[in-house]
Amino acid sequence: MECPPIDRIEIVSADAGWKMAQPLFEAVWPPDVVARLPWRDILWALPEQRVLAFDRIGELLGHAEFLSRDAKWDGLAVKIFGIGGVVTHADQRRRGIASRVLQRAIGEANDADFGLLFCEPRHAPVYEKLGWRRFAGEVFALQPQGRIRFSVTDPYLLDFKVAPRGGVIDLCGLPW
Repeated sequence: MECPPIDRIEIVSADAGWKMAQPLFEAVWPPDVVARLPWRDILWALPEQRVLAFDRIGELLGHAEFLSRDAKWDGLAVKIFGIGGVVTHADQRRRGIASRVLQRAIGEANDADFGLLFCEPRHAPVYEKLGWRRFAGEVFALQPQGRIRFSVTDPYLLDFKVAPRGGVIDLCGLPW
């Protein structure tokens, strides 16, 4: 694998980071693409922070966002480290950028019981290679219409303190 051109990786607040990340999101997921995606109508939770990877000239190459959430797994209180918005510039894919951004985000997990992200099946191999595994149980989340079984994209877990293999995860809020 070719060495990624990352010069620096920064963690910034969600709001400040959005100003930098928005052009990358619009390039990767323009409105005509989003209109065809299974998650196009989902209301997502706002992240707490963003991880941004830049090249030497300051161009944003990759992004991930994260939050911590008190939730429930089979009725037990858990703290979930949620990752979303993993994006790599189209001409920089397969160079390890997403892996490095995810590793940096996971370094912020602190007291979380496990990590959770949602992805489309076509992206699953990337996460599986990094140690994430598909959650076999059910996930519930809030949406404007109320509490729903969240099945629009697949849940993937990364074990920290606990290793849920099945059962029910209630996000106790919006998905990310």
